[in-house]
Amino acid sequence: MASIRDVAKKAGVAACTVSRVLNGTATVSPETRVKIEKAMKELDYIPNELARGMFRQKSGIIAMLVPSIKHPFFSSLADYIEKELYVKGYKLMLCSTSGSIEREQEYLNTFKSNLVDGIIMAVNSLPETVYEKFAKPMVMLDCQISENIPFVVSDHKMGGRLAAEEFIKNNCHHVLHLCAEKEEKKILSYEGHETLEQILSEHGIKTRGQEIRWNSFDLNGYRELAELILKNYPDIDGIMAADMAALAFYEAGQKLGKRIPDELCIIAYDGTYILDVIDANLTTIVQNLELYSAQVVDTILTLIENPGEHVKNIYVPVSLRNVKSSKITSNSY
Repeated sequence: MASIRDVAKKAGVAACTVSRVLNGTATVSPETRVKIEKAMKELDYIPNELARGMFRQKSGIIAMLVPSIKHPFFSSLADYIEKELYVKGYKLMLCSTSGSIEREQEYLNTFKSNLVDGIIMAVNSLPETVYEKFAKPMVMLDCQISENIPFVVSDHKMGGRLAAEEFIKNNCHHVLHLCAEKEEKKILSYEGHETLEQILSEHGIKTRGQEIRWNSFDLNGYRELAELILKNYPDIDGIMAADMAALAFYEAGQKLGKRIPDELCIIAYDGTYILDVIDANLTTIVQNLELYSAQVVDTILTLIENPGEHVKNIYVPVSLRNVKSSKITSNSY
């Protein structure tokens, strides 16, 4: 493998000149730069990006910490974010905690080095002070930790309203919605569930919120839960849940002989690719992951490249995609 000294020798310059050119700190003539670049190409020299980053106090790497890379929402979101970052000259380091608080802390300890320029947090299991005192630029997803850490979130109040309107149109009488456990930290997705309950209550529709760990993503577990709920509460005629859980309720409803949507109206929440893999045709509250990702990238890069600039929290609109799991024909919102 070629070294900087090899490049310098071939280009006829000092090794320190090559190093400064690579780090962007040298003022050299166009002819010298061409010689160095030609030598690098001929020797197939690959610069050490991490070493360059340490020299410049910037690595060009953004870390993203998620609870599970297997979950369709986070894998899809990471895919969009990686593409957005790449276009803007950054690389994504994707890390999964697998629901472990210890792993989250270990990753954050690692990120304190010059390894990353900023962090996108889709987990928040540690005390709030850990995030508030963190020395790197940070943006939270779907969670409000403090006024000093900006967040990006889908407009879940809008999602709750759209779902409520759909249940009302479908003449539902008892709606169950799967939601995150209430915690001291403000999980912003809960705003959608509160909006749903409020609107349905105003229309005399009974609701039941089933709290689950928000990073519990096992499909078989959802299937068992769905079948248990539908057996224990046979009067439930409306379901709102994240995509994977909604599919589990669809399967359980069919298994128990319920006619969908006539006897059971199911609304999925997220709109990820998994709904296309399994042909259930579920009515869905769709989170705009492409726009969401663009806003996340803009936010973290603003924090990195313009320190001290005020960054606003961002709410990304959602939409309703209406298909066979509810009775109403397609609407545009």
